[in-house]
Parts: sequence; structure tokens; C-alpha cells
Amino acid sequence: MKKISAAVLVFILVFTLGACTNNSSGASQPSSASSKSSSAKTVQVAVPTAEKPLSYSENGKLTGYEVEILRKVDAKLKDYSFNIQSVSSNAQQIGLDTGKYDLIAEGFFKNPVRAQKYLIPNENDGASLIKIYTNDANKSIASLSDLSGKRLTPVDANGGIFNILTAYNTQNPSKKIDIPTSDTGLSTADRLKEVASGKYDALILPSNLGEAQIIKQLNLKIHTSAPVKVIPTYFLLSKKDEQLKEAVDSALKQLKSDGTLSELSKKYYGEDVFQYKITN
Repeated sequence: MKKISAAVLVFILVFTLGACTNNSSGASQPSSASSKSSSAKTVQVAVPTAEKPLSYSENGKLTGYEVEILRKVDAKLKDYSFNIQSVSSNAQQIGLDTGKYDLIAEGFFKNPVRAQKYLIPNENDGASLIKIYTNDANKSIASLSDLSGKRLTPVDANGGIFNILTAYNTQNPSKKIDIPTSDTGLSTADRLKEVASGKYDALILPSNLGEAQIIKQLNLKIHTSAPVKVIPTYFLLSKKDEQLKEAVDSALKQLKSDGTLSELSKKYYGEDVFQYKITN
């Protein structure tokens, strides 16, 4: 009886330890592959190479606001598996047009041309806060109307800021803004330095280009306005996959509802862009 009892005891002990080990392993190291369907479709996703804080490399790893959102979306979609890769901005849209990529992300605004060419989710992935950056002599500037008669840093004639300012001028003919244009690819840091030096009175840009960090790092005497425009940003998808668009929409809606997008916004932008009311 003693020998039998000892054998039974050893069996129970080994079985119990084995079960505990298996349960512990499964809980602490869940396999991402296990959450995917065996027939999950690979989605080719392109993001910018160096567009901090949207997408950039840190310690050899691709990260950034939109990169992390894409990873969160991917985790929720069992029927799709995202292959996220960084490419140049030009290569992104060419790749989407030619079918090389299925989805691209770069803080895109919705407009009629894009709506005709691509699928755009109903849910925005963030918002571009258009702010005015000024020097000490012009720190009272707080709205677009305050820019009338001021020296504005040149803007891209094909960009969103040019369109915003042009629309403002159309609606406000008595307080028009002089809109200088340039195709010179100056960095955000150089533009801010030009304002701080007094070369220009003001700079208007989306605040998701790392301005706050640049101002702090370079110790620039720059004043930042509250948002004068709040424009939603979106992913762009190939026209060929309506089901993928619907799946992305569903995932984004969940990530908004549970506060994930707000937390990522605070981490990468320094504020919750979802607290502001969309202005267009």
C-alpha cells in the first residue's frame, strides 16, 4: 500500500506541475499567430520613413503614433495580418496606386480627389491641430484673421495649409492674408528658427510635426496658439478591398471607445487630439 500510495503521489505531483507550467506559459506569452485565422490575408502597409512623431525608427525599431495604431488595429483583426514597412512619401502613394500596398498612413486629410481614388475609413485615426507659431513681437496673434498684414513663412502651393489659407481669403475678402509660396523643402526646425529670428512674423502648421519638442530642444522663443483648425486624419486604402475598410473601421471605433487612441495621442503628441471638436 505504501509503494502504491507513493507512486500515485508522484503521478499527481508531476501532472499538477505540468498543468501549472502549461497554463502559466499560455497566460504570459500568448502567441499573436494564434489569434489569427489560418487563412488570414496579408495586408501590405506603408508608412513614412522619418515623419516623427507619426512614423520613425527608434533603437532600430519602427514606431510612432500611426505605427502603433496600426499594430493595435492588426491585433484586433483575426482575418488580416499587417506587414508594416517604411518607405518614402512618394513611394507610398505610387505603391497604393499600383497595387503594391493595400493601406498607407501619413496623417492624410480627406478631400474629393482622394475620396475618388481610394477607400477612406469612416473613422479618423487622429486629428491634425492647425496652430500658429509666432515670436515675441507677434505673440498676440491667435487666429487666422490676426495674420492679415503679417509676414507669413512660405507654404507649399500644393499643400493643405495653402488650401486652408486660400479658403479663408475667399470667405474674408476684407482681411486677406498674404500667402507666399515656395517649393523649398525647409525642415520644420528651420521654419521655426526663421520665425524666432524675426525673419517672418508667423508660421502656420499642423502641430503633429514635433514642433513642441523642437522648440524645447532648441530653446526657441516661440509662442504657440490654440488650434485654429482641427482636421481629422485618415488611413488610405486600395479601392479593391471594401471588407478590409470595414474591418479597419470597426477596430478604430473600438480603440477610440476604450481610450487607446487618446493614450497614444498623449504619448506621441503630448496632448489628446480627440478632445477638440472637428472644424471641417
